[in-house]
Formats: sequence, structure tokens, C-alpha cells
Amino acid sequence: MKNGTIQFRFLFHLSIALFISLIAVNLKYLFFIGLFFSGMHIAHAQEISFKDTVEAYNSKRIKINATGMKVLCSWGIANIADGGIGYFTAKQDEWKYFHEMNALWGVVNTGIAVFSLGTVRKEMALKLNYDQSYDRYKATKKLYLINAGLDVVYMATGLGLLKYGENTKNNPAIFNGFGKSIVMQGAALFIFDNFMYSAHARYNYRWFRIMDEITLGANGIGIRHSFK
Repeated sequence: MKNGTIQFRFLFHLSIALFISLIAVNLKYLFFIGLFFSGMHIAHAQEISFKDTVEAYNSKRIKINATGMKVLCSWGIANIADGGIGYFTAKQDEWKYFHEMNALWGVVNTGIAVFSLGTVRKEMALKLNYDQSYDRYKATKKLYLINAGLDVVYMATGLGLLKYGENTKNNPAIFNGFGKSIVMQGAALFIFDNFMYSAHARYNYRWFRIMDEITLGANGIGIRHSFK
């Protein structure tokens, strides 16, 4: 019965974490829907400058990252709060370790998010050319792919700790508690990083089309681009 209760509590926490992650990360869709309706007044095709188009796409990249970091920050703060409360209220050592590790992950995630949000204004002020903007776009996608790979490593590490905790008599509670937390955090971040990668990757074809849409007009080089 005791093991059954522990398994249920772990699955409950994991389910809640994944559910919150899915809801939070899907905020980016609200962002895209808002962009769509705010742009309804723009004509389907219009003459705009090549520079403005590059700046617009680069701005979207920065805004997507900022939205994601706000989600990550919220997730981190939630883990700090829940982890702190859980640590002091849990009656079993295993759950104390579980909440302790969640709080530590919350501190790290919140720190990363706050630092990233602090660089948004500086990045928006940068004047980047096409090559620099596109390089940053590719680097951003690569970063989330690398992070997703690390998330798999986190989950595997957590499962390894759980397995070790089952077979050791030397304080198994710490291995089981830390292991469950790492599996949950890795799964949540895996969902987050994949959604963030997808949010950026949906602009691939727009970047590819920029060079193909260059036109030569009386006022110099520009492009005819359709916002969809």
C-alpha cells in the first residue's frame, strides 16, 4: 500500500507538471493568433523594404523567445514555491528530497529565464543585417534542439537514480526522491523545448523566401512580400 501511494503521488505530480507545461507553452499560440488578427488590416501583398522584412522576422524571433522565457520563469517560480512548501510539510524523506530537487530546478530555471529576459531590450536595439539575423535565427533553433537532447539525458539520469534506489539499502530515499524529480523536470523541459523549436521553425519558409522576393524598383532594392 505504501509503494502504491508513493507511485500514485509521483504520477500525480508528473501529470500536473506536464499539464501545466502544455498549457503554458501553448501561450505562444495565443501570441501568434494575436499577431494574425492585428495584421488583418495589412494588404495581402505590398511593397516593403528588404531591411524592414528582416527586422520584422528578427523581432518575431526575439518576441517568441521572450514569451518562452516568461513561461519558463513562471514554471521555475511555481517549482520554488511548491518545492519549498512540500519540503517542510512532507512526512517521508523520499518526498522531502523530491520537493528539494524541484525547488533547486526552479531556482536554476528562474535564473536562466530572468537573465534571458534582461537581454531582450539590448537584442531588440541591435541593428543586424540579413546574414546576422538569419544566423541568430538558426542558432536559436539549434539551441532548443540541443536542450531537447539534454532533456532526454536528464530523464535517463532520473530513471537511473530510481533504478539504483530500488537496489540499494544506503539511503534509497534520496535516490528515489531526486530521481522522480529529475524525470519530471526533464519531461516538462522536453515538452517546452520542442514547442519552442516548433514555434521558431514555422518561420523557415519565410526566411527562405526573402531572397527570392527581391525586386528592383525606382527607389532601390525592395521586396514584395505577402504576410500570411
